[in-house]
Amino acid sequence: MEFTVEDLKKAISSKTLEIGKEIVIYDEVESTNSMANELLKQGYPSGTVVIADRQIKGKGRLGRKWISPYGKNLYMSIALKPTIPPKYATLLTLTSAVACTTALRRYTDIPVMIKWPNDMLVDDKKVGGILTEMKIEGEKIKSAVVGIGINVNMTEEDIPEEIKEIASSLKICKEEEFLRVLLAAEIIKEFDKWYQLLEKRQRKTIIDRWIQLSCTIGRQVKIVLSDKELIAGAEAIDEEGRLIVKLSDGTYEKISAGDVTLLRTK
Repeated sequence: MEFTVEDLKKAISSKTLEIGKEIVIYDEVESTNSMANELLKQGYPSGTVVIADRQIKGKGRLGRKWISPYGKNLYMSIALKPTIPPKYATLLTLTSAVACTTALRRYTDIPVMIKWPNDMLVDDKKVGGILTEMKIEGEKIKSAVVGIGINVNMTEEDIPEEIKEIASSLKICKEEEFLRVLLAAEIIKEFDKWYQLLEKRQRKTIIDRWIQLSCTIGRQVKIVLSDKELIAGAEAIDEEGRLIVKLSDGTYEKISAGDVTLLRTK
């Protein structure tokens, strides 16, 4: 890793309330999410950040593999003990997407957008994703880990042929290299700000910002659920973070989990 914990703390400079109080950096891990879970078990505080230069078993949503070449991208996880009720669990993912996208836009000046709930896209190509894993007991979220993967300095050659149509990187978008330490610092600062709003139950502020950054609302989408597939118009987000879609028969449905594909606009 070309930067240390000290370098990152220096880059953060401002005092964050919770996120980044503890930062642990590894050369290589199986996945930063499983490492963050492990550290929580060992007694590390909420807000602990885990960063690795490479993941051997990086994973995306729905069990997909996350391509993790050494030293080119940002792989980080944030370990949390949220106080929000489980019914607002989806909002943690939306909050994370808002924080990361805002940070990316500020640092790179690239117009990154969010695809529901948590993919970061540029021109409909994915440059980053978020995987949130939670342990819920009864009416309480016992712990949560937010995994963040950003394709930073990958070149066209680094992207496997089978995903070239749908994946990109910040470097490809802007034709310049970015410093991962500065990007990580921006994400930590933004995450701290938005996470505090979530903890203070400022749900509307988060949802409004998410909608501003969204490339999903107003588009036709294909949604693959465990038992069916829908083609619908994405209309809004409810206060629990669910996607409200309008079906061809005029009825509405609320989607809390599913694989969403944006359909090309004619």
